[in-house]
Amino acid sequence: MSTAVFPPPLMPPGASTGSGFSASFVRVVADYLQAQGHDAQAILDILALPSSPAQDEGRRVPAWRLSQALAKASQRLGDEHIGLHVASLVRPTHLGSLGYALMSCTVGGDGLALFEQLQSLLCTELRGHFSVVGAHLEARHEALGPLPDDYHFWSFFTASRLGFARWVSGRDLVPALVELPCAPPANVRPFQDFIGGPVNFRAPQCRELMPADWLGWANPNADPPIHDLMSAMARRQWQARTQDVDALKAWVQQAILLALDRGESPTLELVCTGLHDSGLSPGPARHVQRQLAAQGLTFKGLVEEARKERALMQLRLTDLPLARIAAEAGYAETSSFHRAVRRWTGMTPMAVREASAGQARGQHTPP
Repeated sequence: MSTAVFPPPLMPPGASTGSGFSASFVRVVADYLQAQGHDAQAILDILALPSSPAQDEGRRVPAWRLSQALAKASQRLGDEHIGLHVASLVRPTHLGSLGYALMSCTVGGDGLALFEQLQSLLCTELRGHFSVVGAHLEARHEALGPLPDDYHFWSFFTASRLGFARWVSGRDLVPALVELPCAPPANVRPFQDFIGGPVNFRAPQCRELMPADWLGWANPNADPPIHDLMSAMARRQWQARTQDVDALKAWVQQAILLALDRGESPTLELVCTGLHDSGLSPGPARHVQRQLAAQGLTFKGLVEEARKERALMQLRLTDLPLARIAAEAGYAETSSFHRAVRRWTGMTPMAVREASAGQARGQHTPP
């Protein structure tokens, strides 16, 4: 493996730099079709990717394109579990420098910490929240915008990460629970067999519970020099992406959500300082403010949107008291919070919570 670190090349004309999955990651769909002896050009066309992976650097593929590419591949091969099978090919090269950094970390917890920090290199339409709950590590994947609700997409998203973790660790990692926000396939057995544990469909969001002791497991591929090199390269790529006007919103949103998770009141200076301390600063606050303004955005508006999404998620997925949710959303009076929720959803906070609970009861699929 070369030890030279080069800046990312300039984007070719017409390349997509907006929200979505990294091009090298979704290219695995075309790789799978080729491995089955089929022409993959139609898949590349759907993904809006060039024939050569050498031009993937910096490109993004929206989730809806990935969903359509998986559907096309499923139709071509007559395989309803196409997402599961494509995911089996995911290797470090599909995740770029981040993939090699994860592969060479010392223990599982180090890899998770790095992924949590740099996960936007993989995708800017989903954000993973990781926390230890009792004997389990909980992973909640928050949608940062509209996402497909089909089994092809979500099986690929889940299986690619779990399969990669198994491949790296050399262990048959079995989650305690997997929940997907989609309808089940006609035959759920292949996916359940792959997961190895309980699977629930039609959940409010993608969620996984895993044994917390995974965090302490030694990585048989640990290689500190390679890990340091690849981590540094991944961080440089992360920082370079923050200079992209189309991507800046996603990076700032992620930093705001991290601040809210820590119980802090996010300010532009706080967000930029936190990124700078991590070596991932998008620039001084005034520069970020100008970049947002160029897109017709304001930092205040992004904070309000983040508080709204977080409050609705807490209403739907937790039993926290309304007063606490209101306070964390920045509302000093519960009555003001009630009016805001009604404005957002047309329902009261309790009605939002009850509707979500009713949906979960009615759509629960036992393992």
